[in-house]
This record gives sequence, C-alpha cells and structure tokens, in this order.
Amino acid sequence: MTTVQKLSPRSQAAWDAFQERVAQLGGVVLETEWLGKNTQHRVRCPEGHECTPAPSSVQQGSGICRACAGRDPKAAEVAFRARLKALGAVLLEPVWLGSRKPHRVICVGGHECSPRPADVQQGRGLCRACAGKEPGSSEAAFRARVTELGGEVLETEWLGRATPHRVRCAAGHACTPRPSSVLQGQGICGACAGRDPKVAWAAFRTRVAELGGTVLETEWLGRAPHRVRCTVGHECTPTPSNVLQGQGICGACAGNDSKVAESQFRARVAELGGVVLELKWLGNKQPHRVRCAKGHECSPTPGAVQQGCGICRVCAGRSWDVFYVVVDEINDTVKFGITSGDPRPRLSDHARDGFDCVIRLIEGLPGDLAPRLERAVLAALRDAREAPVRGREYFPARVLGLVLDVVDGWTRSPAPVEEPEQLALDVAA
Repeated sequence: MTTVQKLSPRSQAAWDAFQERVAQLGGVVLETEWLGKNTQHRVRCPEGHECTPAPSSVQQGSGICRACAGRDPKAAEVAFRARLKALGAVLLEPVWLGSRKPHRVICVGGHECSPRPADVQQGRGLCRACAGKEPGSSEAAFRARVTELGGEVLETEWLGRATPHRVRCAAGHACTPRPSSVLQGQGICGACAGRDPKVAWAAFRTRVAELGGTVLETEWLGRAPHRVRCTVGHECTPTPSNVLQGQGICGACAGNDSKVAESQFRARVAELGGVVLELKWLGNKQPHRVRCAKGHECSPTPGAVQQGCGICRVCAGRSWDVFYVVVDEINDTVKFGITSGDPRPRLSDHARDGFDCVIRLIEGLPGDLAPRLERAVLAALRDAREAPVRGREYFPARVLGLVLDVVDGWTRSPAPVEEPEQLALDVAA
C-alpha cells in the first residue's frame, strides 16, 4: 500500500501556488507530488516542450521553458550559426559542443580560430588575430610602447605577454617589465617608479632609524619580515611595506604581540577572581576555557575580556543552556542556535521567519556545552565545505543529517523527534 506524505500547510500552499502559476503561463505540471521549492519539477509548456523548472524560479518570474526563453541548446546553436554567417565566417566544428566550449571557425580574414559561442553572442568577436591579440601583434605593440617611453627592448625574441623582458629605460636602468603590464600603462622601469629593491631597502632602513630602531638584517629580503630592534629593545619582525605605510615596527609596543596579549589576559582573569584552564594560548579572538570566581566553567575570548565584557556568561545572566535545530520547509533551509532559559520566545521569532518545524530542542545543558556544541556543528559544516545561505547559522536543508549526527553524538541521548507540525503549533502557542 502506497503512503501519501501529508504536506505541511506552508508546503501545500507553495505547491498550489506553483501549479496555479504554471497554469497562468499556459503550461501543465506533470509531477504528481511536491518535491520542494528549489527542486526541479517536470512541466509541459504551451508549445509542448517538456521542461524542468524549479518552483522558486517560476515564482520569481523566470518562466517555465528554456527553449521558449532562448536558453535551449538547439536554439543556441542556431543563433551561433546565424551570427557566424552574418560575420562572414565558416564553422568547421562538425557537432555542437555547447555555448561555453571553443568551436573551430575560419573568420572572414581567413584565420582559423576557436571562439566560444557565448562570447560571440555577447559581441566579443571571434578572431584573436583580427582583434590584435595574437603573439605577433602583442610583440609589435610592446616594442612600439617601449620606444614611445624612450626605452629599448634588449630581448632578441618574444617570450610571451606575461613573461618579463629585458629592457633599458630612458634613464639607462636595466629592468625587466612584463609586456602585459606595459601595455596596460604601468611603465617599464621599477627604479624610475620607486619600486627598485635598492631604493626600497634604503627607504626601509631610513624609516626604522627615524623610529629609533635598528635593522638587524644584513640584506634585503623583499616583502618578507625583517628582523629589527625597536627603541625599547624588543626584537621584532615587521614587513617593510607595513613600516613604510606608517604601521610602526614593534608589535609589543603597539599591543599586538601574542605573548603580551596572553600575559594581559591571564592578569585580567586573575583580577576578576578567575582561573585560566586553557593549557596554551589560542589567539586573541579564540574562546579560552576559564573558571570564574563562582566556579562556573565558561569560554570567553581574550579580546572581549580586555574590552570589559567580563569572563562569565552565567554570572552575566546569559546561561546559554538550550540548543535547538529548526527547519523552514518552504525555502529548504535549516537553522541551529543557542538561547537561555525558556526557548519559546526565541523559537516563536524563528517561526515568524518561516522556521516553524522544530527538529531538536535540548534544554538544561550544563556548563558551556551549548556554545561548544554550536561551534562543533559549525566546524563539521566547514569540514564538509558547506557554506551558509545567509548569516552564520542558516544552511541548505541537505545538511540536516550532518547537523543531527553531531548534535546526537555530543548529547549522547538523542532528543525524540516530534511531528514537525505539532511542534510548530506548540511554538506558535
């Protein structure tokens, strides 16, 4: 016996609206059941073409039929052939390879080239030689531009647009510009433009001396960090570009040194009567395990503590002892998060936003288990290369299984899954 799945009110409304819209466009829905807002459904358009639009696209005005909209492969091939004929070109490719694949063509000038149909239809031409983009034309343009700038190309052969070529500039400096850069107006000589390594090395040492420091490196390392001793005696490794841009030379003096930040964090936690439980420094923006003066275990970030945010969320009235997972069936989206105390106000807010199906609701979590569980779920999704559809905790519905695996693994006693519609009624109440 076949069991017909009963749709939630929102899904049923979306299914009805989709069928109504297709009918308005003169089409017929061939699917017998709702597959989801973003899933393709079989449809027959007024011209008799069978197509598979997604309901969300149809409702956003994208139509129902690719062939009628000019996005059909056969229509694209016909349009490409017509465009070639208008340009006086001959298509050599025996079969259609797709709009984004190069096709062999002989242009009106007799050159054999391989343009992409999509580029041709967008007005980008079809022949590189006729457009001056062939190696011979690039070399001629490069040599002409160097001559205009008073320089001389020393290379005896063409090495390519992106490869440096030996050149002597008008001031007599030997330099190696890339032809593509020169043709884009970037000049030919680094020394004349202030980009010469010797000039940069001298400017870096001069600036360090102005700041009361001493450069300890014996040679120029380029953009890499250079060993320097600041005016207070700290040994540091600033990059020349940062120093020349006014960012100083010493991280410790500027408050950016990790050892200094760790020392200040530990001192501040001690001042507040707490104890740092973390065995090593994780960085200024990473949570660190701490026990507050009242014995609560919490995970503040050092940066927040130094800004006066305190160390304990429980003492501050933010217990964060509830973890939840909710789903928006219409938009095929899952949302998870944490809250404190009675979860009903938070879940009601999500229900008004469309997330009316509560899949997991775990209350009374001890210590900092709820925020740690939230971070574990986010880490698992990052490892799975899943990106949020918006915000930080809104993901496509396909990740629900992975989210529940992590949640149930952490809590070790999976919460019973109630009927979504019943939960939705409870939340609304």
